[in-house]
Amino acid sequence: MLEFNATFLIAMFSFVVFIMIMNAIFYRPILEIIRKRESYINSNYEDSKRFKADAEEYNTTRTSKLEQTQEKCRHEFRTAINEVQEAATKELQAAREHTKQEIQAQKEQLYIQEDELNKTIEKEVVKDLAASITEKILGAKVKITD
Repeated sequence: MLEFNATFLIAMFSFVVFIMIMNAIFYRPILEIIRKRESYINSNYEDSKRFKADAEEYNTTRTSKLEQTQEKCRHEFRTAINEVQEAATKELQAAREHTKQEIQAQKEQLYIQEDELNKTIEKEVVKDLAASITEKILGAKVKITD
């Protein structure tokens, strides 16, 4: 079966010494590198979380400011449109009123001209008729003056 002799003890001692040397030369530096990397990764992870939160906050702020600006622009646009429509309505009403006044003035002028023409025609017709009647009665042309 198993025998315990000096070879076994030397092998065991060599193994322990080997483990200690490996630990000092190889495992400790590797573990230190692993710890540093883990710390680096964790710090970067925390930074990325913080940056992500900052970016989300910035995005939220930007979105709200953008919505406020858009609403302000819409309001100003509606206000400008209303002002322009009111001005256009006023100008249109003024133009209609001016046109009505001009039409009325032209009608009055036409009525005056019509009256003058009627008076002139009546005078001429009366003169012609009187001349025609006197010519038929007297048999000679007579010139009638005012």
